[in-house]
Amino acid sequence: MTLNRAFALRLTELLIKNKMSKYRLEKNSGLSHSALRYIFNEENKDVHLSTVAKAASVFGMTLAEFFADGFDLSNIDFE
Repeated sequence: MTLNRAFALRLTELLIKNKMSKYRLEKNSGLSHSALRYIFNEENKDVHLSTVAKAASVFGMTLAEFFADGFDLSNIDFE
């Protein structure tokens, strides 16, 4: 699994849990529509840490909380 896929799955999980739309994530995070489209369509191989931080902040999470709960780095292909 790519890092982008893991990130997209984690975001989807949090969107469902928080009953939030992708549009609301876009507006509250400051991430562009195209950036989120690339993430959710898995068109990126890598994700910038700043992108993860912006998304995590929308859910009131630190980076540690974002990665600690349901984000399994052991299955990530970093190549």
